[in-house]
Amino acid sequence: MEFEAKRVLISGASRGIGRALAARFIREGARVAVNGRDAARLEAAAAELGAAAAVAGDLSTAAACDAVVSAALAALGGLDILINNAGVFPIAAMADTDEAMWDETFGANLKSTFFTSRAALDALRAAHGVILNHGSIAGLIGLANVSAYCASKGAVVHLTRAMAMELAPEIRVNCVCPTTVDNDLGWKGFNRAADPQAAHDAFVAANKLKRMPTNDDVVEAFVYLASPRASFLTGVVLPVDGGKSAGV
Repeated sequence: MEFEAKRVLISGASRGIGRALAARFIREGARVAVNGRDAARLEAAAAELGAAAAVAGDLSTAAACDAVVSAALAALGGLDILINNAGVFPIAAMADTDEAMWDETFGANLKSTFFTSRAALDALRAAHGVILNHGSIAGLIGLANVSAYCASKGAVVHLTRAMAMELAPEIRVNCVCPTTVDNDLGWKGFNRAADPQAAHDAFVAANKLKRMPTNDDVVEAFVYLASPRASFLTGVVLPVDGGKSAGV
């Protein structure tokens, strides 16, 4: 029960990695508030997980971030850990990336991270808490046909470092950068191929560890960085990518 009585807010927690994170922190004794854009899906997930609160809201505006954090604080009575997991993954060539797609990507991936963190600062300072941002391998290396996503996640990586410098010593800030994960979002790219299974198999063959990471692989990185075991780590950008960003 490593996180017994800890108060945790996780954005984008109605499915995928966010939901897996919520389940793990709840199993470890934490009181967890979950956020998502789809209120009905979020309420169902919260009920299944046994979450302390479901605080729906689209975090692409500062006002919504303030409202979600305020509701979470009211439900939890404070905050020890904030996990900025919400985001979108648009796939499009540069020629097909319009202003609306660009703005949506930066709103969901970057603006939400900054303004949700800003809204939680007082509570996290009081608790000597932790902020964990969900980056991506796309924030570490360039990838074709996801230029807006790469740009937004690169900004999340550098924002993490800036926040770590500004908020120390009261708040630790770190970032987890997964590669493509074996979940619905991860298969979004494979399913665009003529043969999705062949695209998946080619990805696995090119990976140094010869498999795709699972939700749980990514969860382990978040849990470690949130824990007292990582108490001297801040400004860390941790790839969970099977060595992909290390070299060829």
